[in-house]
Amino acid sequence: MKKILILYHSGVGNTKFVAERIYENLNRDFHLEVYSVEQIAGNLDLNHYDGFVFGFPTVHTHPSTRILRFMESLGILAKPVPDYIFTTCGLYSANTLRIFSKYCVKKNIIPVTHRAYRCAAIDGILLAPFMKLWFYHEKGLDNKIDADCQEFLSKMTTGGCQLNMPRFKLYSILNYPNKWLGQHLTFPIYLHKDRCTGCGKCIRNCPAAALEKDARNYPVFMSKRCEKCYRCIHRCPRKALSLSKKKPPSKVLG
Repeated sequence: MKKILILYHSGVGNTKFVAERIYENLNRDFHLEVYSVEQIAGNLDLNHYDGFVFGFPTVHTHPSTRILRFMESLGILAKPVPDYIFTTCGLYSANTLRIFSKYCVKKNIIPVTHRAYRCAAIDGILLAPFMKLWFYHEKGLDNKIDADCQEFLSKMTTGGCQLNMPRFKLYSILNYPNKWLGQHLTFPIYLHKDRCTGCGKCIRNCPAAALEKDARNYPVFMSKRCEKCYRCIHRCPRKALSLSKKKPPSKVLG
């Protein structure tokens, strides 16, 4: 039985949800291992696998910082290994998968199946909570994942390892100004002290260590470290953190 590694980076949980659905689909046909890049062992040898599934969120039409850092840390594999890559996005992914594919190819990891899945928008919920679209996954998401898993299964069964490079999306050109702003501007995260209990959950759960305790045990935001996953806001039990200085978030992805 072939050995497949499912590796993902998930900010608030969308990408993890998809990764788990993929696991359910492929578990009967492969020996699977599933890891988050935040928990992966430093001595994991990717040369021991017959295939990969890599997943990550789209952040301002670009792969998440954490998944790219992981890719940059890898050595070049001894032989080409097929990969099913996917990204989760709030509205559209633009060229996110194409960008990530280029990182993969440099490491002898060959994308043979790729897909963008529209999921609840972690930033849209905070910035425009009145738009119901942000709170729901796309219709037929499970069926879409199931079909992609069957495609990947077929390619793994036949031993195919031909590069399936995502095409350049022309519409992405119109989004360049927004992409540039998103990558160079970090929204401040404000603390509403009347709600904060000092539990420290936001500090412990931040993958980028962008929150630290002050002398009174309140979290202090370090903007230069932030990877814009907004896990701290969505996972705060009291909604004490917000992108708004005036008020806490009205809704979060709980």
